[in-house]
Amino acid sequence: MLWNCRNLAVVISLAVTMPAMAEEAQKVVAQPPVRQSVTRYLFSQGTIAAINSVDLVARVSGTLEKVNRDDGAAVKKDEVLFVIEQDPYKISVASAQASLDQQNANLTQANSNLARQQEMQKKNLTATATVEAAVAQAETAKALVAASQAQLQNAQLNLSYTEIKAPFDGILSEHLIDVGAYINAASTPKLASVIQPDPLRINFTVNEKQVIQIRQALAERHKKLGDMGPIKVEIGLPTDPNYPYGGTIDYIAPELDASSGTVSVRAVMPNAQRLFSPGMFVRVRIPVVTNADALVIPESAIGNDQQGPTVFTVGKDDRVEAKVVTLGEAAGNGLREIVKGLAATDRVIVQGADNVQPGDAVNVVAKLQ
Repeated sequence: MLWNCRNLAVVISLAVTMPAMAEEAQKVVAQPPVRQSVTRYLFSQGTIAAINSVDLVARVSGTLEKVNRDDGAAVKKDEVLFVIEQDPYKISVASAQASLDQQNANLTQANSNLARQQEMQKKNLTATATVEAAVAQAETAKALVAASQAQLQNAQLNLSYTEIKAPFDGILSEHLIDVGAYINAASTPKLASVIQPDPLRINFTVNEKQVIQIRQALAERHKKLGDMGPIKVEIGLPTDPNYPYGGTIDYIAPELDASSGTVSVRAVMPNAQRLFSPGMFVRVRIPVVTNADALVIPESAIGNDQQGPTVFTVGKDDRVEAKVVTLGEAAGNGLREIVKGLAATDRVIVQGADNVQPGDAVNVVAKLQ
């Protein structure tokens, strides 16, 4: 019993005097960066506008007799939408036609008289002055016919203006003048508008910094803007989590607006489902250039310190190393492109980085408990 007590005392003494055992290495999950295709985007805000939008105005005066289509109706090109009273203009056409008929009759008579005088001149039966007078009379009659033809064409044109037609397929807006109202063409009153709903135009701008970024991205890959072919645009409504709609750029301003520091850009997008309307605001994303072999890591593995974005990696001796990196584009699914600072063989700590510091020894496992 005494021996046991002595041994127990020795054990206690040793436990007190022995140095504490090393703490177990922190477990982390580490994996190399993944290679995948990443697209660099340019982001902007845009406004939708109609490619074709026309105000329908009266070009002749008179009482509005008909409104043939309801407000908001779909209309076809050359469809008659409004009719101004036509009787006065039909009378003008008839009068001009009668005047033309009369002048044609006068011309026929003048030509006949001229021919007769010329025959008599050949037989020395008439004076030269008489022949010259017949020539002048015939030329005058011819001129009067031309003038009457012009008057008839003008009368017919005015008659055609009594029918206001759709200039293209579109949607008719609310009409602003009711049947029975008198229209004074001198004030060019607006009757309504026709708007083409499909396709639509998107107007947006890119700033000087974005322009430089585009050119640098293309230069890095030894490309020019013309090498990209038709430039696609991705479009999203403010309520969309992504960019589900598409279009194509059809115009880029040739110079920078010095007052705003931006370049105007225009795109065309289909609208067969009539989801969009002129005046709406949309988000715009333009794929600028694609890196088909980018290194990507989880966004959650990226931290920040005074030097910038930082990633913890596991070195050859299983100790933590901090590497400052240059971030690229978001790669989707919670991943981020790393442009500079990481090698394809680096083991990036993707789980457990919150509990370690540079220099700490770690135990790399497949999964944390």
